Amino acid sequence: MVRQMPGAVFQPTILGFGHLVVTLLLIVCTLWMIAFAYGFRIRVTVLQGIVTGMLADLLFLRGVRALYGVAGAESLIDLGLMLVAAVSLILLVTGNNTENLRRERQERQAQETDVLTGQLNRRGVARRYSALPTDTALTVVMIDLNDLKGINDLGGHSLGDHHLRATAQALQGHLPPGAFLGRWGGDEFVAVLPGHGDVTAVFGPVQAQVPHPSGRTLPFAYGSAQVTASMPLDRALALADQQMYEDKAGAGRAAGDPEAGEGVADFPHFLLGLNSLPAILERGLSRAAILAGFEEWMYVERDMDRIFSRDAHNARLEAGVRISMARPGSMTSQVMTLGQSLWAADYERSPYAQTDWIERGLKSIVMTPVLEHGQVRGLVAFFNHRTWHSVTPKARQLLGAVATHLGHQLERDAVVERLESSVEATLTGLGTILEARDLETAGHTERVVSLALRLGKAAGLDEDALHDLRLGAYLHDMGKLAIPDRVLLKPGPLDPAEWRLMQTHSREGALMAARLPALSPAVIELVRSHHERWDGQGYPDGLAGEGVPLLARIFALCDVYDALTHARPYKPAWTPGAARAELAAQAGRQFDPALTALFLRDVLGEGGDGGEDAPGPPAPGRSPSP
Repeated sequence: MVRQMPGAVFQPTILGFGHLVVTLLLIVCTLWMIAFAYGFRIRVTVLQGIVTGMLADLLFLRGVRALYGVAGAESLIDLGLMLVAAVSLILLVTGNNTENLRRERQERQAQETDVLTGQLNRRGVARRYSALPTDTALTVVMIDLNDLKGINDLGGHSLGDHHLRATAQALQGHLPPGAFLGRWGGDEFVAVLPGHGDVTAVFGPVQAQVPHPSGRTLPFAYGSAQVTASMPLDRALALADQQMYEDKAGAGRAAGDPEAGEGVADFPHFLLGLNSLPAILERGLSRAAILAGFEEWMYVERDMDRIFSRDAHNARLEAGVRISMARPGSMTSQVMTLGQSLWAADYERSPYAQTDWIERGLKSIVMTPVLEHGQVRGLVAFFNHRTWHSVTPKARQLLGAVATHLGHQLERDAVVERLESSVEATLTGLGTILEARDLETAGHTERVVSLALRLGKAAGLDEDALHDLRLGAYLHDMGKLAIPDRVLLKPGPLDPAEWRLMQTHSREGALMAARLPALSPAVIELVRSHHERWDGQGYPDGLAGEGVPLLARIFALCDVYDALTHARPYKPAWTPGAARAELAAQAGRQFDPALTALFLRDVLGEGGDGGEDAPGPPAPGRSPSP
């Protein structure tokens, strides 16, 4: 292999063996680099491999020569080559190891980081938790976002993603030193805090900082467990999860204010409590816009008599609406003409786009007609200027609910306006409306008016009081205009929620009566208080004894007697004798005892009405005259 030279003999020197060892190491290094070249900077690696191979070959030859004692004067060159080879070996090994470590760190970070929020993911939380000393005191917190699906349905996944990122950022910003946060699932986060402390001080401010897009007071619920790191993470999370669900249930029970925790599911009930145009617009339409995730709202009447918006007296908006109404192809004119809802998530690219509205920065809009007696009276709209927004089915349903309720209110207002011209017209028209809508009241009003006037005369009322009694008797059930047909016409017992809704008719009737001209306070008191009881167990104000207005006490006797003696969907008619017995039994409880005796003696007469037993009390959940 090596040309033999004169006098060359094998001499096992340190220099020769050093050459051979370094040569073998360089060969191994070359093979290692080739095996791991994929994924590195391959050109540099191959070049380093070639240079290393050349050095290995040269050193091998010189090592053999040194073993045979022919190194001679070139020993300094050999030492230099060995130094270069050793330094190259060190640089190659350390450089590639550093690259490997950097890549492993990047891969681990990617595997343990949630892409959307930038926080740890489930794997990252588990690793950080397992790395803690087992005797470390910890507070593990499970955080569950409220109704993330509803947010996605309202505003699309972009709104849901924004809410997730905002919540994660706020949570991270309030964590104490040494704590860490991670996204555990779709709508769940896990926080691990050092020590055993009160987590309310940490997470309470976050709930105020990140409001729920759909209007909820609390954006998330949370529960905590105080443990040590020796406890398995799954067990700690189970304890925290249990506490979190108890917190969520408690928050739901505490939401007694109908506006405090209002969400999409509760919105129809909230809307039913709004019975005036300003209330529906300022509270109902504005809340619906918040629930749908829109920035602005407006209501426009067809004849442009009224325009309401979030920004009152917005001259630019009014001018734009007037221009849009005059253009046949605009969205506004199409909604008014067709009576159909129209929308555009990207207004500029919609077929209804107007240059002036685009220049004002309109991004997204949805419009729904408001119908009064089947005719388009106006429209309501949600719209955005700052950013584009998805027009989801739920957003359209919310706007449609407001439009429907607004149309009903306009119909009620129109009825009241027509009736205000004449009290007699009010009585006649209202009687017609009630009897056409509520079959159980057919003829009821006329009969009760007749009985009430007879009892009033027997009680010694003067002509003014009898006039007020007559008007109040006619108007007593006008509040049922505000009661939905599903409740008013239900053929059977009302459930608790329906009963509470039915009980609002006396209060709503008083509000309506207060808007009629020439009605005295006594008439309005009768409409409001005709379901109060002598013992204070009535509604809506719980008045008792002589605190109940006299006209209301007179009317109540006549109203209940007529209701008992005529069939209703939930009961058969009682005989006059059974009804008399019931009134006598309720004297001092439901009715004024003196008036009851006067009614039985002077209005109905002693005896002569039969004495059959009553067929039974009225159906549960419903009084004889709701």
